[in-house]
Amino acid sequence: MLIKNENMKLVDLSVYSNELLTEGLGQGEVTEQDAQNALAQLYISYAEEQAKVFLVSNMHFTTLTIDNVNLQGLWTRLKEIFCSIVREDSIFSKIIDFILEAIGQIIPLGIFVKSLVKIIIKYFLQKGIGAVCPV
Repeated sequence: MLIKNENMKLVDLSVYSNELLTEGLGQGEVTEQDAQNALAQLYISYAEEQAKVFLVSNMHFTTLTIDNVNLQGLWTRLKEIFCSIVREDSIFSKIIDFILEAIGQIIPLGIFVKSLVKIIIKYFLQKGIGAVCPV
């Protein structure tokens, strides 16, 4: 799967995943709200990019905010997609790949801003598959 990095360059998902593993996810705890907001911000970046592509001078767009994007159920969809592809015995690097795949399903060819993606990944890893994907 191809994604766009924050420099607007297309990169392979596995290359992006390896970069994240190399850089690390940073210190500190991430709350579910932090992760939801990061996903919403990724979606807003994607929507803004699409608006530039399809913008017609007489069209008016509603301003997207983190709060109104969070109300659209993106977080629930992300967890559903992730939980449908992850396995309980998945290794660390594969879990990251599965999270990126799930994000890619919600934000196809959107801009994957590393600082935001890291927040989402860190939340999923801190909570664990069992907590994110209850049976």
